[in-house]
Amino acid sequence: MVLTISQARRLALDRQGLGKTDAFGRGINAVERTIKSLRYVQIDTISVVDRAHHHVLKTRISNYQPEQLDKLLSERKSIFEYWHHAAAYMPIEDYRFYLPLMRGYGATRKIDRKVAREVLARIRAEGPMMSKDFAAPPGKKSSGWWNWKPAKLALEQLFLSGELMVSGRQGFQKQFDLTERVLPSHINTTMPSERERAHFYANRILSAQGIGRIKDIGYMRIVATSFEKYKLLPPIKRTIEEMLEDGEVTAVPIGDETYYVLTEDIANLPRRLGKPRLMILSPFDNIVINREKLSQLFGFDYQIECYVPAAKRQHGYFTLPLLLGDKFIGRLDCKAFRDQGLLTVNNIWLEADIRVTDSLVEQFEQALRRYAEDLGCTDISIRQAQSPELYRNLKQRFTS
Repeated sequence: MVLTISQARRLALDRQGLGKTDAFGRGINAVERTIKSLRYVQIDTISVVDRAHHHVLKTRISNYQPEQLDKLLSERKSIFEYWHHAAAYMPIEDYRFYLPLMRGYGATRKIDRKVAREVLARIRAEGPMMSKDFAAPPGKKSSGWWNWKPAKLALEQLFLSGELMVSGRQGFQKQFDLTERVLPSHINTTMPSERERAHFYANRILSAQGIGRIKDIGYMRIVATSFEKYKLLPPIKRTIEEMLEDGEVTAVPIGDETYYVLTEDIANLPRRLGKPRLMILSPFDNIVINREKLSQLFGFDYQIECYVPAAKRQHGYFTLPLLLGDKFIGRLDCKAFRDQGLLTVNNIWLEADIRVTDSLVEQFEQALRRYAEDLGCTDISIRQAQSPELYRNLKQRFTS
């Protein structure tokens, strides 16, 4: 079986819900379907424009509202918060496959059990609590994560080891409660075997991403989880070999690499995507988070530069990838001033092969207006674009 790059891109975008508008539907049920289909949505604190989890969901659900996510977490309990490759929301039915990670954390990180017992006792007696509900010791002040007050550190450690769960949020502050009171009783909590866990990741990642190499399947679990007791790449490789023998997956060569696709998806390869629409993506969007794969499949070399010293940045502090159809056409540096109702476009960079046409300018205008509306901004200011022609046209359209 051979897939063209174009087919591989369409499959990946289709499985990610980016092939057409509202691919997963609308409303709260669509939010639930999206998280189940993507398998995770990353949580991020940076809010230059919008927090990553809201941005990812808004990109796929035209009428998404943040309170829908809160309701799924705290009322329906159909999603849970834990560590994927970073903090993330995930389908509650996937909970048991994170038990080895929780056990590994508890075994390798020392917890002050006296403080932990006190924290657990208060939560057991008083109900869900946030770190601010625990006063810092007299005469001590927290000055960063390395000097958290003992109770806050205990909360995070108890959460990572599985003794507490996030039951909800107030603003961006996590509320912690006993796992036994948060986790629905019907959820399987049997510890998965190594083989079960490897099959889970292989199946779920290929289902969510459409196509991937063995290292892409392992990437999400290994890149930032140094406290895992074992690496998953060897068992994932064995699992893929078994799935090949069973006909569950199909190997497809792309360039010099071997990719894998769920066999059932081969028969349902999307022939075309929906009507092309320029989409402004989050730097933490599931389709772009694996930068090497993004470069190989889409020919787009992207890096978020908020962690790069200012003098070394090639683009902006928080540039956003721009996707049009099945092609990444550039990046956008912007900032939302919600108190002023203003979205400021600091700069736009287009890829070298992108030509500015009336159609492209129209796509930019529509995308920026949609994005501003999602952010609660009524005005858009265009400060710069690397293409003089694009800058001139957008400046005219957004000058009141």
